[in-house]
Amino acid sequence: MNRVKWMLFLGVMASGMASNSYAASSGTIHFYGAIVEEGCSFVNGGNKVTSSCERGATKLTQVHTLDPKNSSAFSLPLSLGQVTTEHINNNPHLAVMTVSYN
Repeated sequence: MNRVKWMLFLGVMASGMASNSYAASSGTIHFYGAIVEEGCSFVNGGNKVTSSCERGATKLTQVHTLDPKNSSAFSLPLSLGQVTTEHINNNPHLAVMTVSYN
Protein backbone atom coordinates (compact mmCIF):
# COMPACT_ATOMS: atom_id res chain seq x y z
CA MET A 1 0.00 0.00 0.00
CA ASN A 2 2.86 2.39 0.80
CA ARG A 3 4.34 1.76 -2.63
CA VAL A 4 1.09 2.79 -4.34
CA LYS A 5 0.95 6.04 -2.33
CA TRP A 6 4.61 6.76 -3.15
CA MET A 7 4.05 6.24 -6.89
CA LEU A 8 0.93 8.42 -6.79
CA PHE A 9 2.87 11.15 -4.96
CA LEU A 10 5.68 11.05 -7.54
CA GLY A 11 3.18 11.22 -10.39
CA VAL A 12 1.48 14.30 -8.93
CA MET A 13 4.83 16.00 -8.35
CA ALA A 14 6.02 15.27 -11.89
CA SER A 15 2.84 16.64 -13.45
CA GLY A 16 3.10 19.81 -11.36
CA MET A 17 6.72 20.34 -12.38
CA ALA A 18 5.88 19.89 -16.06
CA SER A 19 3.13 22.52 -15.95
CA ASN A 20 5.41 24.98 -14.12
CA SER A 21 8.17 24.65 -16.68
CA TYR A 22 5.67 25.24 -19.48
CA ALA A 23 4.32 28.36 -17.80
CA ALA A 24 7.83 29.75 -17.29
CA SER A 25 8.75 29.39 -20.97
CA SER A 26 5.82 31.39 -22.35
CA GLY A 27 5.26 35.16 -22.46
CA THR A 28 6.78 38.25 -23.99
CA ILE A 29 9.29 40.69 -22.50
CA HIS A 30 9.71 44.17 -24.01
CA PHE A 31 12.86 46.25 -23.40
CA TYR A 32 12.92 49.99 -24.07
CA GLY A 33 16.11 52.05 -24.20
CA ALA A 34 19.67 50.87 -23.72
CA ILE A 35 20.36 47.76 -21.69
CA VAL A 36 24.18 48.03 -21.47
CA GLU A 37 26.42 51.04 -21.59
CA GLU A 38 29.98 50.83 -22.88
CA GLY A 39 32.72 50.79 -20.29
CA CYS A 40 35.81 52.94 -20.28
CA SER A 41 38.88 52.02 -22.30
CA PHE A 42 42.34 51.86 -20.77
CA VAL A 43 45.85 52.09 -22.22
CA ASN A 44 48.82 51.14 -20.04
CA GLY A 45 52.34 52.25 -20.75
CA GLY A 46 55.28 52.57 -18.42
CA ASN A 47 53.91 53.81 -15.12
CA LYS A 48 50.92 55.59 -16.67
CA VAL A 49 47.31 54.54 -17.22
CA THR A 50 45.16 56.52 -19.65
CA SER A 51 41.40 56.14 -19.15
CA SER A 52 38.90 57.27 -21.76
CA CYS A 53 35.20 57.30 -20.86
CA GLU A 54 32.07 58.33 -22.75
CA ARG A 55 28.57 59.11 -21.53
CA GLY A 56 26.22 60.44 -24.15
CA ALA A 57 28.01 63.13 -26.16
CA THR A 58 30.64 63.72 -23.45
CA LYS A 59 34.04 62.05 -23.75
CA LEU A 60 36.79 62.55 -21.19
CA THR A 61 40.35 61.25 -21.13
CA GLN A 62 42.53 61.20 -18.00
CA VAL A 63 46.15 60.20 -17.50
CA HIS A 64 47.14 58.74 -14.13
CA THR A 65 50.70 58.13 -12.98
CA LEU A 66 51.12 54.94 -10.96
CA ASP A 67 53.68 54.60 -8.18
CA PRO A 68 55.57 51.33 -8.76
CA LYS A 69 56.24 51.03 -5.00
CA ASN A 70 52.67 51.53 -3.73
CA SER A 71 49.18 50.41 -4.68
CA SER A 72 46.97 53.22 -5.94
CA ALA A 73 43.36 54.15 -6.58
CA PHE A 74 41.65 56.82 -8.65
CA SER A 75 38.15 57.79 -9.79
CA LEU A 76 36.96 57.43 -13.36
CA PRO A 77 35.81 60.55 -15.20
CA LEU A 78 32.13 61.48 -15.09
CA SER A 79 31.80 59.67 -11.73
CA LEU A 80 31.52 56.35 -13.54
CA GLY A 81 33.47 54.33 -10.96
CA GLN A 82 36.79 53.57 -9.28
CA VAL A 83 40.07 51.98 -10.38
CA THR A 84 42.39 50.26 -7.91
CA THR A 85 45.77 48.66 -8.50
CA GLU A 86 47.48 46.13 -6.26
CA HIS A 87 50.98 44.75 -6.72
CA ILE A 88 51.41 40.97 -6.79
CA ASN A 89 54.04 39.54 -4.42
CA ASN A 90 55.47 43.06 -3.91
CA ASN A 91 56.70 43.02 -7.52
CA PRO A 92 56.69 46.62 -8.86
CA HIS A 93 56.37 45.31 -12.43
CA LEU A 94 53.36 43.05 -11.80
CA ALA A 95 50.00 44.46 -10.68
CA VAL A 96 46.28 43.76 -10.91
CA MET A 97 44.02 46.61 -11.96
CA THR A 98 40.38 46.37 -10.86
CA VAL A 99 37.70 48.60 -12.41
CA SER A 100 34.43 48.99 -10.46
CA TYR A 101 31.63 50.80 -12.26
CA ASN A 102 28.84 52.66 -10.39
